[in-house]
Amino acid sequence: MAESKKVIKTTTTTSRTTSSGSSGKKASLSGVTRKTIIHGTLAVLALTAALSYSFVKDYVIDLGLLLPPIQPLNTFGCVAVPGLEACEDVHIHHKSGLAFTACGNSELRKSWFPPMVKLNASADPRAFQDKFVIYNLESGNYKAVEIKGLPTGTDLAFHGLDFYEKSPSELVFFLINHRRGGSVVEVLEYQIGDDFVQYKETIKHELIFTPNDIVAMGPRSFYVSNDHKYAKGVMREIELVLRRPWSDVIYHSPEETFVAFSGVASANGMTSTPDRSTIYLSACNGGGMHVLKPRVDHTLEEEEYIKLDYFVDNPSFDADTGSIFLAGHVQPLLFTGQMKSPGVPVIGPSKIVKISKKKAEAVAPSSASKSSYKVETVLVDDGNQISTSTTAALDRQHNVMLVGTAAAAKGLLRCPIPKGF
Repeated sequence: MAESKKVIKTTTTTSRTTSSGSSGKKASLSGVTRKTIIHGTLAVLALTAALSYSFVKDYVIDLGLLLPPIQPLNTFGCVAVPGLEACEDVHIHHKSGLAFTACGNSELRKSWFPPMVKLNASADPRAFQDKFVIYNLESGNYKAVEIKGLPTGTDLAFHGLDFYEKSPSELVFFLINHRRGGSVVEVLEYQIGDDFVQYKETIKHELIFTPNDIVAMGPRSFYVSNDHKYAKGVMREIELVLRRPWSDVIYHSPEETFVAFSGVASANGMTSTPDRSTIYLSACNGGGMHVLKPRVDHTLEEEEYIKLDYFVDNPSFDADTGSIFLAGHVQPLLFTGQMKSPGVPVIGPSKIVKISKKKAEAVAPSSASKSSYKVETVLVDDGNQISTSTTAALDRQHNVMLVGTAAAAKGLLRCPIPKGF
């Protein structure tokens, strides 16, 4: 409830003084006023300069503008899965040894992909024919499976996804789909061993307007990130260039839909611990990651914000180590620039880091600002082998790290897990 304003009545009193006294008082007040204005102006200028310096410094670092030529790190052994392009998100069901992803056409992402303001609704029909893919970690084979029950002619322009395990053999998938009529969440169900997924329903809501990624919380409930407040236009550009924290996370269930967390500079990828007690949210434009705790009422409370030095995309949780593997873009301007050039291969330098909780004794108790997480670089590439990396999902049983990409012809790469990670 807004606090009521207090109204204080004042009375103006006029008194007569001698000419010289009046003149002296005016001179004194004028001097004080002048000094106050000067000091205030200097303070504002100093604050503006400090904030501008911090803003520019972080921007230059996160955009990789002053980086020397990028030297690939730990890319040996990475092999592209043939026939798959632009596989944005990857999730592994470890019990079955199956990975699930959704892939598109890398070139046609330049025509239709609303998260990057590619809005040509008259694009080649293949731009709306993405595939839901099941990849077998043991054999290395995959299959683009049929989505049974989906209304004929439905646009398929997939983005983030997650699944909820109803039982060891029954999975419920939530999949972001950027239809031309508006972005939605498709609900699919899958029985381990089937060669199809079953369409169940489409969820569309006015609060889910620029969806990017999703965390499944139940058979029909989830958190979904809106990566921007503005879908297009001048305000979208202002939000992007000035790195405004205007995006949010929405909680949805059959009973309610509401803003669960806000104040994010481009809420992007999301993941969670297996028990859903902690949610990790990347702030792509902010170059950082929010560590969030769901409350009883399903709102999210920030536990910590981890600042990084690149434009981050989708995080993946590694249950074996309790760590986060976070992929992203080292020099995003190269990536976004090439997205404007039809026929030009997208070469987006990539980076993957491992974020781990420090041991209690490693965190100085006297320093409130000191992060309780450590960050280690796992993999780096100049974009020629691994371009526009968006996720890194690990399966230690098979010593596999699957790297997904936003708009690359090498859409999914199978890498060995680098030693020491």
